[in-house]
Amino acid sequence: VGLSMKEIVQRHVDEVFQYFYSKDKKPINKSPSMEKLEDVYQIAHQIVMGLLDCMRQTGGAAQEGDPSLVSSAIAAILNNVGHVIARIPDLNTGSNHLNASSPSGSLNFARRILRIHITCLCLLKEALGERQSRVFEVALATEASFVLMQAFAHGKAPRSQFQMSPESHDSNANLPNESLNNPNKVVLGRAARITAAVSALVIGAILQGVASLDRMVTLFRIKEGLDLIQFARSLKSNVNGNARSMGVLKVDNLIEVSVNWFRVLVGNCRTVSDGFIVELLGEPSIVALSRMQRMLSLKLVFPPAYSIFAFVIWKPILDASIGIREDFQQLSQLLAVAIGDAIKHLPFREICLRETHGLYDLIAIDTLDSEFVSMLQSYGSDSNLKAAALVPLRSRLFLDALIDCKMPEPVIKVEGGNWNSGQGELKKQCGESMKKLMSKLIHVLDTLQPAKFHWQWVELRLLLNEQAVNEKIMENDISLIDAIRSLSPHPDKSTASENESNFVQIILTRLLVRPDAAPLFSEAVHLLGKSLEDSMLAQAKWLLRGAEVLYGKKSIRQKVMNIAAELKDLSLKPQYWKPWGWCHADTKAKGEKWKSEGGPLEEGEVVDELTNFNQFGKGFGLLDVEGFIVSQQHLTERALLELILPCVDQGSDDLRSNFASEMIKQMSNIEQQINVVTRGVSKPAATSSPAIGGPANRSGSRKSGKNASPGISRQSTGSADTVPPPPAALRASMALRLQFLIRLLPTISVDREPSGRSMRYGLASVILRLLGSRVVHEDARHFVNNPLISSKRNVESLMESSSSATFPCGESLFDCLLLVLHVLLSSHQPSWLKMKSDSKSTECGKSYAAFDRELAESMQ
Repeated sequence: VGLSMKEIVQRHVDEVFQYFYSKDKKPINKSPSMEKLEDVYQIAHQIVMGLLDCMRQTGGAAQEGDPSLVSSAIAAILNNVGHVIARIPDLNTGSNHLNASSPSGSLNFARRILRIHITCLCLLKEALGERQSRVFEVALATEASFVLMQAFAHGKAPRSQFQMSPESHDSNANLPNESLNNPNKVVLGRAARITAAVSALVIGAILQGVASLDRMVTLFRIKEGLDLIQFARSLKSNVNGNARSMGVLKVDNLIEVSVNWFRVLVGNCRTVSDGFIVELLGEPSIVALSRMQRMLSLKLVFPPAYSIFAFVIWKPILDASIGIREDFQQLSQLLAVAIGDAIKHLPFREICLRETHGLYDLIAIDTLDSEFVSMLQSYGSDSNLKAAALVPLRSRLFLDALIDCKMPEPVIKVEGGNWNSGQGELKKQCGESMKKLMSKLIHVLDTLQPAKFHWQWVELRLLLNEQAVNEKIMENDISLIDAIRSLSPHPDKSTASENESNFVQIILTRLLVRPDAAPLFSEAVHLLGKSLEDSMLAQAKWLLRGAEVLYGKKSIRQKVMNIAAELKDLSLKPQYWKPWGWCHADTKAKGEKWKSEGGPLEEGEVVDELTNFNQFGKGFGLLDVEGFIVSQQHLTERALLELILPCVDQGSDDLRSNFASEMIKQMSNIEQQINVVTRGVSKPAATSSPAIGGPANRSGSRKSGKNASPGISRQSTGSADTVPPPPAALRASMALRLQFLIRLLPTISVDREPSGRSMRYGLASVILRLLGSRVVHEDARHFVNNPLISSKRNVESLMESSSSATFPCGESLFDCLLLVLHVLLSSHQPSWLKMKSDSKSTECGKSYAAFDRELAESMQ
């Protein structure tokens, strides 16, 4: 039956071929009417009717026929289009199809042949009906791949698709001198013509609605044909050097077919067969295909591309482990072209970068890295060679390639088939890699932008993964396979690793550099996992804890600067950004003014904040200096709020409850300190953990290149504790913690344990006592919004500006404490706590629920 169907298709097309060409194979000048669609349709209709008659004679009605008959009919069409176009003489293509001259008669005929076969598929699909649509699509994918397998296998010695096979010499022996002498023309071999013809036929069928693009990509099973482990084992089993066994040839052919469909349907088909597909289909069809490609699913597009990428970047490792093979060299060139074109292809890039959450999920579940290292281990490869497959990680290299639109450099270099590494070299390389990764992490944080954040957070995650692998390799307490498997995602992991904890500290130091980017930092922490969020909240507790910070003797900014001093090699030079997130061109030039003139920090020494004041020039008085310092402290606190509050909102109930308990405890300590100051007691009532690390009694003077640093609180000593904190500092400290408590009020309000143990009761008692203190009463007369002023009174008021400008209700510290007390005493949540953007501060106190009488009476 299959032979009969082939004969039917071949007979009708041969009639067109003989009619178009004379006996000496020169094209006859035809009238434009021959190119009309009616002629193409008539020929295709005759072919399909013949195929249907053959199917009915063999298997009954077409709609209920055997699926093998459908496959035979499609195979007849696919085989014929390739063989006919391969027979056309004088068929060549311009090396640059965009600038090609008007199509020749041979190319016009090839286009007409292609349209006939596309119409055949359309009519056959319509005749078979919807019941056979799935059978039709499966047969189309299967038979198209089989035709390409035969084309690639035939004359395997000239591996390149641009070289002609021996059988193609006869049909192209008498090429005209114009084609031979024109350097802008490329004469395609038989395999290249068949590949282009079949590929163009599949594309044309997709554009005509015979099958959808995503359905065909699925049916071609491109990812399954790109099995690196199977290919490497086939090379290893081929012990006779260049001798090519049937198994190796089959694997090679399968890879070539899969790469072809990847380039045609996912990548840029313009580069296949030197643009011959574009010549056959025309530019409008290629543009339509590109639009369809943009709608493909990431799950279809990414896995085959990621596998091809592994072939290319791990080729030197395979060469060093198995030996350099000529057949692999030729195949790797094809793979390199395929992935190189794809990462530059706009639809492919858009698919990968528009859904980066899905991209990272697919990267995380891919197991090829561990399988590859396991295979190298079974071959007895050098440990350094195995580590080269993991450092740098393939995932990070792939993201870099997408961002840079170019392939990265090979991970190792093989000279003469050998790759040598000395003993002990592995730890040294990992140590150097750790330093580079740290620099990259800091650079990404310093350059976070809203326009690029959708992939920058993935880069941060991959850098952290690579850091973890480096650490495990250096520790030598875990195998390389386990090291890479440990990177599998654990969404419920609650404990941050050491490198993740260090990363959290780095983020805190970046608040000094880019306070405007705090919301981006917070979103990055959320996307990087629950363990980082928990670690960030633990660091926030530590920052807010401590007597000096709690009572306003030391700013949070100073504490963060000491973290930066301990981490070392961290630049605190402020970054300049335009409001919408793009880097200013003069960042480097302007940033030079912000460099500190002092030497390295000594242990336990407080960082001087005044070194950043040079931007305002000289000639300002001490009050201007103090105003600038206070504004910088306020800026850091605002950035800390924007960083931590989203983490609090997204945390678990237990985490929110613990954080609320910590804030209530700190507010209670502040209230006790106010009580002590009011009574005139010199020693603070509350004891907390030290504000910063290092020796507690170190009090060396910090000297810069010109003079000492005024206006900065030093590490506390015994004599310093006798100085009571200023009321403005206490108010600013309360205001900062109150903003956390306001966000946690829903959690606090539902805690209805017995009054003695309830967070609700505890906070209400503290606030009630604070409302009766003179320190808070004074705030009712101050409502400051000016960000930077130069009078002594306003410098003090600036310290409490956060208490008046950032509360949801927009009131002063006294009023907000009163409103919070109302919430704690009421049975329902008030409207102002919902934080709607359209709510006004004047409506804050209008809708309170009935009081909880039991709690109110217990507080009396």
